[in-house]
Amino acid sequence: MIKQVSLFFTLLFSGLFTLTGYSQYSFTMDLIPAYGQGNVLNPANYPKKHRMVISLPQIQAGIQMTPFSIFKSNQKDSSGIRLHPERIMSSMDSINYIDIASQIHTFSLGFQLRENNWIGLGHRLISRASIQFPETLARLVYYGNKPFIGKNIDLNTRFEGMVYQEFYAQLGFQMKSVPSLSLGIKFKILDGITGINTTRNEASLYTNPVNYNLSGKINYLVNATPITSGKLFSNLGAAIDVGVEYQFDKISFSGAIIDFGMIKWNESRQLSFDKNISFEGLPLLKAGQSIDANFNLWIDSLKKEWMPAWKKRPSIRFLPVKIFLNSRYSISNNSHLSAFLFVETFNEVIAINAGIGYLQQISTFLDIGLNIGFNSQLQYQIGNQIGIKTGNMHFFASLDNWISLLSISDKFRGISGQLGLAYAIPSNIFQKGNIKSNMNEKKFFRK
Repeated sequence: MIKQVSLFFTLLFSGLFTLTGYSQYSFTMDLIPAYGQGNVLNPANYPKKHRMVISLPQIQAGIQMTPFSIFKSNQKDSSGIRLHPERIMSSMDSINYIDIASQIHTFSLGFQLRENNWIGLGHRLISRASIQFPETLARLVYYGNKPFIGKNIDLNTRFEGMVYQEFYAQLGFQMKSVPSLSLGIKFKILDGITGINTTRNEASLYTNPVNYNLSGKINYLVNATPITSGKLFSNLGAAIDVGVEYQFDKISFSGAIIDFGMIKWNESRQLSFDKNISFEGLPLLKAGQSIDANFNLWIDSLKKEWMPAWKKRPSIRFLPVKIFLNSRYSISNNSHLSAFLFVETFNEVIAINAGIGYLQQISTFLDIGLNIGFNSQLQYQIGNQIGIKTGNMHFFASLDNWISLLSISDKFRGISGQLGLAYAIPSNIFQKGNIKSNMNEKKFFRK
């Protein structure tokens, strides 16, 4: 049981301490259609001016949470800085969440099959975790049940997490040249590595004000899959991305559905626990009975009463589906305006982000972008991106919601970002070769 329960905490905190997760895609990617990274949000947004693009390792990371204060909750005294949990908990919402994830794009290759066709292959390693908990749970853990005597407290906690890898093949088609209509699709084969989720999550506790007896109910159903090292595709899944892009003169519109699919966790174990609980204190010692013996008997009875039932049962879990809409207006060849809408569902929560962006090409090798957006709680977010082109090498980096760092001493909401590197071969290199070849052919036939 200890191994199974520790799975969730391993999944949750490994993202925090090894590679910080993210809970939203980098919205500045809608500003970079010329880069290979641009098709992460829309497979129709492939680099049409390049003959071939090799994307080297690219990392996306970040964390989002219900804003509550940690740094504002410390105070200096003679012994140094100490946290004041009461200030932390008083800044929490009634229901709180922490949402982390990460993506490592290990490798991708794309190239023009013909002038208007694009194909690509790639691999990603993805992790995602989310936990939702009530503020009363934090108070119970720190203070015990004393503040809740005579009260029935709700301790419902829901969590979901998964780590998987995907292998994908991408196809892109430009149906028309003027106005242009592009379609893109990604077929993904998924390999589930480890995961956990709750399908039932009811918990409550009541403390009797007369005799302080505890009573309550716990009704949990948890699916957990241990790490299946060396078993490739033992948890098999599939997903698809579909996107469209329409461009007329200086205006373009695009939309996509991302990660529409699921994984069948064949190695999943199911924990089932549904009990009414009661605790009336430790049993009294009988004559001649030692404390250790009595305590061991009490522990054995607790194990028998509280040990949940584990059994191997395959489960199916859908990926967090995402919808991305974008419009773009080119003020000039070097400056562009954009607007976006991003919707995602994960752990039974719908996240919505919308905003506008601006991209300015400073020189032939430097692009700088800015995004200003709002989430569903009407909290504003600011993101920036920078693109550097030197020869055939393209470097891209972005930071979303960095405004949260300025208010980190008050209420930190989280941050996300990415960086990546790609090697691109422009189409005009091949076109110039074709032109030269055609001229030589004309001279030959004139002779």
